[in-house]
Amino acid sequence: MKTYIEQDGRTVQKHYLTLNGHRQGVIIESRGTDKPILLVVHGGPGFPLYSFFRAHHIDLTDRYTVVFWDQRGTGMSYTRETVEMADLISDLYQLIQFLRHHFQQNQVYLMCHSFGTIIGTHAAHRYPEYIAAYIGMGQLGDVFRNEQCILHHLRFLAHEERNQRAIKQLNAIHLTRDFNQDCQYEKARQRYTARYHVGFSSRGYSVWRMFRVMMQTPYYRLMERINIVRGSLSTFEHLTSEMAHTNLNDIAQEIKVPFYILQGVHDMQTTYEDSKAFFEHVGSVEKRFYAFQDTAHAPFVDEPEKMIEIMHEIVDRHVTS
Repeated sequence: MKTYIEQDGRTVQKHYLTLNGHRQGVIIESRGTDKPILLVVHGGPGFPLYSFFRAHHIDLTDRYTVVFWDQRGTGMSYTRETVEMADLISDLYQLIQFLRHHFQQNQVYLMCHSFGTIIGTHAAHRYPEYIAAYIGMGQLGDVFRNEQCILHHLRFLAHEERNQRAIKQLNAIHLTRDFNQDCQYEKARQRYTARYHVGFSSRGYSVWRMFRVMMQTPYYRLMERINIVRGSLSTFEHLTSEMAHTNLNDIAQEIKVPFYILQGVHDMQTTYEDSKAFFEHVGSVEKRFYAFQDTAHAPFVDEPEKMIEIMHEIVDRHVTS
């Protein structure tokens, strides 16, 4: 483990551990070790969030010990082996157990983004005794329905713009459950979510800018930065097929942990409609849905102050209750 002390007093630790026989990396940010553990479960697949939290000055260490985990197949945890959903859920369980014992705490808070909400929701469903609360950003429910909503909204925006080329391209698409194998749809989706600022950020966020943020990630070795790109190009092909057939509504009613969703109204990666519909099915007694009116897929980019305020509110509610 390597430890760094930042100018603002934060302690940053880079730690490698073995989860289910695979070497994986975490970054831990803290101000002391007595605060509740917040485990950040990134999306993608293979899209670590530490780079973006740092680039956009998201600091949650006033209330939490924050753990950023690079999932098997990307960044600090790169592998060429095929990764399946069950692998990541099992890895997450093992990591939760490690953190509980390392920090001598009974439970952790899960903060999940996008694809990570699938992994995290399954963990909250299977292992509620270890989860203090679940927080989903860009929450998925029925993945196929979500894609249908995306296509519908993009068609509407194209008509609103009177963009005949976009209208023709989008109307030619006929989604199936294997939409992840439809190159025509994938290209159109990327093109028009970017054009209409309904992708990663409501202000626009180019692929080049994402790449630059990743390549400037503090405390990562150069190859670990490159591995983010390598993983996204190879490791997760099978995983996207599993993802395409996922419907979390099947387990929603059985979820009992405190459950919070932070959802961008303009999100056309994980749509507001699908997220809200899933939320309505969740069986938790304590659950809240926070709508971010000026946000697309990344509350930590578009409305960071509001996100931090809600994260403080959540932990304060549970610590004082």
